[in-house]
Amino acid sequence: MRIDILAIGTRGDVQPYLALALGLQSAGDSVRLVTLDNFQDMVRSRGLDQLSILRNPPEKFQDPNAWRDWLEHHTRAFEFLRDLISVANSLIEASIASYWPFCRGIEALIISPMGLLLGGAHIAEHLRVPLIRTQFFPRYDWEVRDNLMAFARGEWADFLGAAVRLLMWSKVRRNTNIARQKILGLPPLSLAEPFGSLDRKRIPLLQAYSSAVVPSPPHWESWVHVTGYWFLDDPQGWVPPSELVDFLRSGRPPVFVGFGSNPFPDPEAATRLVVRALASAGHRGVVVAGGSGLATGRLADDVLSVDSVPHNWLFPQTCAAVHHGGAGVTGAALRAGLPSIVVPVFADQPFWAQRVFQLGAGPRPIPAKQLTEDALTSAIRLTASKEMRGRARALGEQIRGEDGVARAVEAIRDHIRTAHECSTGASVAYPS
Repeated sequence: MRIDILAIGTRGDVQPYLALALGLQSAGDSVRLVTLDNFQDMVRSRGLDQLSILRNPPEKFQDPNAWRDWLEHHTRAFEFLRDLISVANSLIEASIASYWPFCRGIEALIISPMGLLLGGAHIAEHLRVPLIRTQFFPRYDWEVRDNLMAFARGEWADFLGAAVRLLMWSKVRRNTNIARQKILGLPPLSLAEPFGSLDRKRIPLLQAYSSAVVPSPPHWESWVHVTGYWFLDDPQGWVPPSELVDFLRSGRPPVFVGFGSNPFPDPEAATRLVVRALASAGHRGVVVAGGSGLATGRLADDVLSVDSVPHNWLFPQTCAAVHHGGAGVTGAALRAGLPSIVVPVFADQPFWAQRVFQLGAGPRPIPAKQLTEDALTSAIRLTASKEMRGRARALGEQIRGEDGVARAVEAIRDHIRTAHECSTGASVAYPS
């Protein structure tokens, strides 16, 4: 089976899809990852086919200063949604035009949330191939993020989800219909919200997190799958820096500190804050700077900062994690059984921050704009709690017992098999 995965997003988004692609490939499928530019080496080093589209993403995704300014002014859900719609409108036609000439012959299409917004479903419609949706957060998470989770249950969650989808569709409908007609030769869609029609058609939705972290509500239907996390193991031949190995061996397990691609408005001040908080709490630290702007090198006798390190290699050698609450790093920290201090910035990060706290696997979150040396020092000290460490350890055992990729592969293959049987009336020759 020839399958494309439309994985539009950052490096943290692409990594889980790479894990999924490897799982499908191991099951006998021919898989291609369709990404933004800059991910060729990452994907092809794993022996997978890769296609780059949208070679010129918006400035805010290329320039750290522009990205930093954007984050400063878009930390609330509706501000984020508004700007997301603006970005999508500027890219819809370009994304479909870039991908369309290269997707003929595919037999199924798996799409990320941004891939859905940028036209993946319309391409699947034209090709008449099975479509599978995916995401890394609960079904109605960010629509109810601003402390509405307790209120938005059952039908309320459905109502809010439909309302937000309708708002998004009303804003991107014009540009989407232009691309549908101009590039794909498809008829325009009415104001009746098409994202909801995917639910009505029972198009599968795979949610790549653990049910031990967010249990599934009873009103979810069978086409919504909580598979477990899609973890990507270390690349073969990867060798850790000798300085980092020596540092880890030289004393007690340190605290991990990393904020992914979320840049600080004042990286120098943030670096000083982290170093002082670790010292005040009496802990060593390993900082992974990533795209945060934090300094690298030996920041203090007990603090070493590096550019990047695979989480699954580093986390078992640490005692706690300070991070931004992205779905990937949150899952990795929980998998390792680490208490997490979450400093959320935007998007789904406040949700994961709150879940870690509610599960007893970390102190109360510290919103990025409220991060101070005293607050971080206090939070680090709290991770020594026997109860917190025990809860984090128990969650880690549950998550390590799951195989999210295998469950996702099974759900994908079941859907493709069923879709084929419905369209042809014959069973697909597809190994189980």
